[in-house]
Amino acid sequence: GGGDPLRAFFASFYKMLRKLGYVPGIEMKAAMREAESAGSDLVYGDRDINDTMRELRGAISNPATLVGALRTPPPPELAGMMQDIFTGGTGGMGDKLGKSVEALKTRENAALMTRWMDDAIPAVADVMLHRRDKAMAQNLRRHCGSGSIVAVVGMAHVDGIEREWQGLEPGALSP
Repeated sequence: GGGDPLRAFFASFYKMLRKLGYVPGIEMKAAMREAESAGSDLVYGDRDINDTMRELRGAISNPATLVGALRTPPPPELAGMMQDIFTGGTGGMGDKLGKSVEALKTRENAALMTRWMDDAIPAVADVMLHRRDKAMAQNLRRHCGSGSIVAVVGMAHVDGIEREWQGLEPGALSP
């Protein structure tokens, strides 16, 4: 076979991020160090990556997904940033790409991106955001007990985890 195009896409994406000085997983490594130094438990609260990737392959293999992405323009506030991200910046200007990636890391822009994904590519949004938000909220609730908890999550998940958390009764967790 010709390999897995989805895996190749993510490998290229992370390679580009590393060239820009971003270290994928650095937040998780910092959380691991902090948990160890505090003597706290560390819990991986996300869904299994293999399940997510399998479901994402299914979502993007549907031609309607590409059609939806092409027919639904991003919000004007995100259009330039998204163009820079998907084209790698113009004229090889990695600095512009880096600034666009950073600009997306606000709660307002994450919410705009989520709404666009829900409209344009709902199957992808469901796999990459909503199912994971639900799993993370359930795992946080399960491991939180009556104490406090520190969660390290991507900005795109904050609103969804909060929404799911509020919908959970302390004893009402799915297996």
